[in-house]
Amino acid sequence: MPHSTTYLLGRASTLGVPETRQFLTRNDVPFQWVDVDGDPLVGFLRGRAELEGRRYPMALFADGSTLEGPERFMLSRYVRGTPAGTSSPVPAEDELAYAETARFKQQLAERVGLPTRPARDSYDVAVVGAGPAGLTAALYCASEGLSTIVVEAIAPGGQAGTSARIENYPGFAHGISGAELASSIHAQASRLGAEILIGAELVAAAPTDRDTFQIELTCGSMIEVRTGVAATGVDYRRLEAPGVEKFVGAGIHYGSAPGEAVRLHGCDVVIVGGGNSAGQAALHMAEHAKAVTVVVRGSSLDRGMSRYLVERIEQHARIAVRTSCQVAEARGDSRLRGVTLRSERQNETEQLAADAMFLLIGALPFTLGVEGWLRRDEHGFLLTGQDVVTDSRHAWWKLSRDPYPLESSQPGVFVAGDLRHGSTKRVASAVGEGAMAASLIHRYLADDGRSR
Repeated sequence: MPHSTTYLLGRASTLGVPETRQFLTRNDVPFQWVDVDGDPLVGFLRGRAELEGRRYPMALFADGSTLEGPERFMLSRYVRGTPAGTSSPVPAEDELAYAETARFKQQLAERVGLPTRPARDSYDVAVVGAGPAGLTAALYCASEGLSTIVVEAIAPGGQAGTSARIENYPGFAHGISGAELASSIHAQASRLGAEILIGAELVAAAPTDRDTFQIELTCGSMIEVRTGVAATGVDYRRLEAPGVEKFVGAGIHYGSAPGEAVRLHGCDVVIVGGGNSAGQAALHMAEHAKAVTVVVRGSSLDRGMSRYLVERIEQHARIAVRTSCQVAEARGDSRLRGVTLRSERQNETEQLAADAMFLLIGALPFTLGVEGWLRRDEHGFLLTGQDVVTDSRHAWWKLSRDPYPLESSQPGVFVAGDLRHGSTKRVASAVGEGAMAASLIHRYLADDGRSR
C-alpha cells in the first residue's frame, strides 16, 4: 500500500462511519477502511498508533497522527421554519453535537488536503452550497469578474452528486452520473476563478451596517461579502418508526450513498421512497444486491417517479415494489437485520430481511445560519421575489423597489435550487436558477443595492 494512505478506522455499526466514508469517497480522497473488529490491518496499525479507548470513526494519517470523531456524531440538523421566519428551539446538546461534528469534518478535510479556509477577508459573492445551482452561480459570477467564494459542507454536487445516473439531463443521451456532472461543473467553476471550500460550513450569517454581510465559517474565519447565493438544497426527512434511529449508520442510511453499493453484494436491500432519487438508487443497488424492495406510501410509483424509471424497475428481476406500504419497525442486533412493513390497504404486516435500508422520503430545507432574517414558508423553504411581499410587504421588505426574481427578503441575498419555495426539483432547473442568480447579482451591484 502507498505510504501516504489515510486509514479510516471504526466499526460497521459506528454512527457516522458510512457518512465519513462517503465524504472521503465523494471528494476523491484515497483511504483504506479498517474495521477494528476483524480487519487484519488492525495489528499492523497498532504499531503506529494507540487504538484503545478511541472515539470512532478515527482517521490515522501517514505521519502517525490521528483525528477522532466527535463524542456524538450528529448526522444533520434541521432548523424548522415558521411563516414568521422564526425557528423552533434546538436543544443545547444537539447544537453542541452538530458543532463538534461539523468541526470534525472540517479538520478531516483540512488534514487530507482539501481547501477549507478562505484566501481573503472579503468577496463580491458568497455561494453557500456546491450543488448544481450553487456551482453554476459561482461559475457565472467568477467568469464575469466577481470575486466569488463557495462554501460546501460535504462534496461538490449536493444531493444530485449522489445520484448513480441522471438520465433526463439535457445533452446526455445515455445519462450521466451525478458525480461526473458535479465534477465537471466544479472543475469549470474553479478554472474560471471561483474559490471553492470543501468541508467548510456556515456557522452564522448576518447583515452589517455597510450594506454587506458577515459570514462565520467552521474553521473560525470571518469573511465579509457584498452579495450572497443560498443554494444549500434539501435533505431527506427522518423516518419516524421504532428502531430506525438505533440503526442509523448500522445498516440504515439517509440518501442513496452510491459508494456503499459495492459493499452490498449478496445482501437484501430496502429502498423507502417514491421519487426519482429512490428509483435511481433502487436500480443502482440492484446491480450489487441479492434483492431490492422499494417501499412506497402511494398507490403506485407513477405518482412521483418518471415513467422511464418506473418501466426499468418493473422489468428488473431483482427489484420488488410494495405500494401503499410504510415501514412500521426496524429490527436487528448490533446492526439492521430486518424491517416490518405495514400495508395501508389491508392493515397487514409483512416481515422482510434487510441488511441495509436507504431512506429517500421527501425533503427538508437546509437553512442553518439564517434564522430570523430570511423569510420562509411554513415548511422552511425560502421565499423569493413577489412571494416575499405578497401579504406583508413592510414587515419583510424595506426597499421601495420590488424584490428581484430569486431575491430573498434580504436585499442582495438570492436563492437558487431546491431550497427556494416553489422551485422545480430537477437538476436542469437548478442550473438555470444558478445562472439567473448570477445575472441578478450583477443587476443588484450595478444598482448598489440601495434603491429606496
